[in-house]
Amino acid sequence: MKDSAIWQVAVLDDHPLIGKAIQYRLAQEPELALVGAFAQRQQLMTFLQRNAVDVLVLDYILGDDELDGLQMVKQLRMRYPQLKILISSAVEKPAIVQLLLKAGVQGFVGKSEDQEVLIKALHQVCRNKLFLTADMLLEMDKFKESDKEMHDYLLPREMGDDITLLLRELSPREIEVIRCYLDGLSITQIAGKYARSRKTISGQKQTALRKLGLRSDLELFKYKEHFSGIVLNNNA
Repeated sequence: MKDSAIWQVAVLDDHPLIGKAIQYRLAQEPELALVGAFAQRQQLMTFLQRNAVDVLVLDYILGDDELDGLQMVKQLRMRYPQLKILISSAVEKPAIVQLLLKAGVQGFVGKSEDQEVLIKALHQVCRNKLFLTADMLLEMDKFKESDKEMHDYLLPREMGDDITLLLRELSPREIEVIRCYLDGLSITQIAGKYARSRKTISGQKQTALRKLGLRSDLELFKYKEHFSGIVLNNNA
């Protein structure tokens, strides 16, 4: 751990204004210096080959990039094990945060948070401390509790392609609910989108999980790519 030093910070976010805003704010932090702000993954990877970076602020979703945030984190951890990673994302789901933490990130800040929260997170991560907001910690606790209900009557599923057969058992509405959920929408937002009650949407999600033999949102997100290729014959 460095003492009395300037921490080198890089940002990867496909919204240029995000990098500009962080650059302006970090100019007021004597211990933090922005050494690069990038909109594309390959730009960052080229930069990392030739420059030292202590902390990377990484957006979870990068437009049309072929890698999602989780794959990106795994790639970075493999190539640059000393690099600290702080996720900044508009997708603020506890299931995703849990997967990212297991992959090796040091913190998560939702884009709904004030910029000062991001600055606080950077200081924490630089000092090898994990950073999650109090709200996210609460959501993760709720998420873990709700998962326990599924664990009582479902055995763990082994990762494999056999889930594609079970997808045929889902109704079009159940598939759309799961797709929306995987895209980052909350149960309330999905209910609003389809003009249905929150209870109905929550029930369709739980029914889909049972049909798929999945015990939790965490397991569901591991199969995210399987839902992208499904073509529906009628609307949800």
